[in-house]
Amino acid sequence: MMSEFTVEIFTTDYVGSPGRRSFYVQARDSSGTHSYEIEKQQIQALVEKLREVLVLVDQEDTVLATEPARDPALVLESPVEPDYRVGTIGLAYDESSDVIVVVLQPADAEEPEEVVVDSDAGDRLLVRRDQVRAFILHAASILAEGRPTCQLCGLPIDPEGHQCPASNGHRSSPVG
Repeated sequence: MMSEFTVEIFTTDYVGSPGRRSFYVQARDSSGTHSYEIEKQQIQALVEKLREVLVLVDQEDTVLATEPARDPALVLESPVEPDYRVGTIGLAYDESSDVIVVVLQPADAEEPEEVVVDSDAGDRLLVRRDQVRAFILHAASILAEGRPTCQLCGLPIDPEGHQCPASNGHRSSPVG
């Protein structure tokens, strides 16, 4: 059954060191904290789409002109115990209540790569526009903290370098 939460805090962050990080989205409401394991690429896509929604709703929104920055008020609440791993993400704008609806649905436990849309599974997060704006700026800052990306293959470069498939497996220089 799909649960619905009016969110008080909506955030994202990671746990772990570069190359071994696990990313999470957290939503806090009056009943507690809900944590969701999520892929870094899903956060990137969520940030892009939330920006689009904000600008569609209010063309004068400043989110595109504001510099991303970590918000100390948006740290993950510990311990991070995810409700589930996110498979599908949906977005909508509810004009009558002026909230952005973020729908998170779990990945199929049997086939994690397979996306199964089950309208009864998951959570509907009702998020105010100011919370969405704060999430976007916080998340963009977190995403920028990651390892640099190889310009040839698009894969992350570890501190000791990486074997680039685009250069036939030759090792690139270490980051430094």
